[in-house]
Amino acid sequence: MHFKYLSGLNTLRFFAAFFVIISHGNISLNKLGISKPTSLVFFNRGEDAVNFFFTLSGFLITYLLIVEINKTGTISIRQFYLRRIYRIWPLYFLVVLIGFIILGFIYPKIYHHPYFTFSIPEGLAMFILFVPNYAAKNFTVGLLNPLWSIGVEEQFYLFWAPLLKVFKNKLALMIFFFVVLSTLFYILVYSNLFSFQPNWRNFFLTQKFFAMAIGSIFAYILYHHYDRYNRSFFVNPYTQLLVLLVVAVHYLVGFPFSHTLVFNIISSFLYGLLILNVSVISNKLINLEQPFLTYLGVISYGLYMYHMIIDYVLRITYPKLISLNIRNYILIPLYHILLLSGTMVIAGLSYKYFERFFLRLKDNLHNRA
Repeated sequence: MHFKYLSGLNTLRFFAAFFVIISHGNISLNKLGISKPTSLVFFNRGEDAVNFFFTLSGFLITYLLIVEINKTGTISIRQFYLRRIYRIWPLYFLVVLIGFIILGFIYPKIYHHPYFTFSIPEGLAMFILFVPNYAAKNFTVGLLNPLWSIGVEEQFYLFWAPLLKVFKNKLALMIFFFVVLSTLFYILVYSNLFSFQPNWRNFFLTQKFFAMAIGSIFAYILYHHYDRYNRSFFVNPYTQLLVLLVVAVHYLVGFPFSHTLVFNIISSFLYGLLILNVSVISNKLINLEQPFLTYLGVISYGLYMYHMIIDYVLRITYPKLISLNIRNYILIPLYHILLLSGTMVIAGLSYKYFERFFLRLKDNLHNRA
C-alpha cells in the first residue's frame, strides 16, 4: 500500500535526536567536572538512538524505492543519489567546514598545538569521501563526531538502491538474505573472529547495516502486506503497549541485557514495529502527530548536526557559571536546557534559511520524475 505521508515519524525522529543531544551533554558535564547522574540510563542512550535512526532510514529509503519500482517498473539511480545529495550534503559539508575552521585552524592558534590527531589534508579526505565513521572511531574529531553516522548512511545508500534495482523482482528474498548476511557479518566482527586490525574493526563496527536491513523488512511489509499486518497480532493494543513499554524501559531505566549485541539486534525489530504502529495502523494506541513535536522532527537533521557546536560553546562559557558556586542541581538541568534550546534555535534557522533551498530542489526533482 502506498502512503504519501507517514504520521508520527517526525516525532520519533525528534525523540531520537533528543537522546543523542542529552547524552553528549552528559559527557560534557563530566568533562567540566560537574557531578551528574551518570548511572541514569536516560542520559546515556545516544548510541541506541542512532540505531533507531539507522532502522528508520532503512525503512524509509526502502519504502520509497519500492513505491518507485511499482510505479515506474525500475529505479532511477541518478535521481535517487541526487535526492540524497540535496538532503544530506549541504548541511553535512557546512558542519565539516565549521569543524575544520574551529578545530583545524582557530584552536591551534589559540592553544599552540593541533586538535586533530590527523593532518588537515588527511582529515578532509576522510570527510569529503564520506568515511567520517573511520575518522571518528580512530582519531580525535571533536565536534565532528556525530558525522560518523552520516557516513554509515551514505555508505549504505551507495549500494542499496542499485541492489534493489537488480533484484526488483525478488525483493523479499534479497532483503531476507541481506538481513542474514549483514547481521552475521556484524556478529563476526563484534566477536573479532576475523582478527581485523583495530582501526578497521572500529570502522566495521560502525556499519550497522543490519539495522537498516531490518528497517527494510518493515518497508516491504507496509507496501505489500499492509492489510495482513493491520489485522495481525502485532497491532493488538496489548502488543502495541508491550512494544512501547519495552522501548521506554530500555531508554529510561534499562534492562540487565540492554548492552548486549543480541538486544541491539532485537531492538531494531522493536523499532520497526514501533514505526508501523505509530504511523499507519488503523487502531494506533498513541497519536504522535503533534504540531510542535512534528516540527522538531522536521528540523531533527539540524538538531543532530548542530548540537555539538552549541555544546562546545557551552563548554567554553560554562566554567564562568561554575565559578559562581551555583548548586549542581541547577547547573546540570540548566546545561541541558541551554544545549537543547540553543540547538533548536540554530536548527530552525538553518532549516528555514539554508536547508529548505536544497529541499525545494529535491522536491522539484521528485516532481519531474
